[in-house]
Amino acid sequence: MRALGRRLALAAPPGTLVALDGPLGAGKTVLTRGLAEGLGLDPRRVTSPSFALCHLYPGGRLLLVHIDLYRLTDEAEAHEAGLLEYIDDPGRALVAVEWYERLGRPPAPVHLRLAFAGPAERTVRLRASPALLRELRRNRKAPRP
Repeated sequence: MRALGRRLALAAPPGTLVALDGPLGAGKTVLTRGLAEGLGLDPRRVTSPSFALCHLYPGGRLLLVHIDLYRLTDEAEAHEAGLLEYIDDPGRALVAVEWYERLGRPPAPVHLRLAFAGPAERTVRLRASPALLRELRRNRKAPRP
């Protein structure tokens, strides 16, 4: 999961919104650690924002905004919490949103659905633009930063 996140961060242009959906423990935060690593940030700093709702990680190639909507029930609550400003206008950041489906919106331009395939295995369904998918394939063997 972390390697996929690292490759995605290397391929993602500024202003990319990455929607992450899947059950508890499927690897959404682990994937976000990979995003951090791909941006040149220390992945050990990345923790789940379940209670804070949003963590900002500056200092990399792009600002990493990590949002967790698990405790929210709909888009109105995300608006009240001030989270939609990042979701609707990522600016020059890379914005990762766990539990994106809670917004009740259509899939995001970059949307990953994680699922359990076994006790230690996961499956990932990725929806993204053809250009981003090509870049991901090219970065398949990208070295660690």
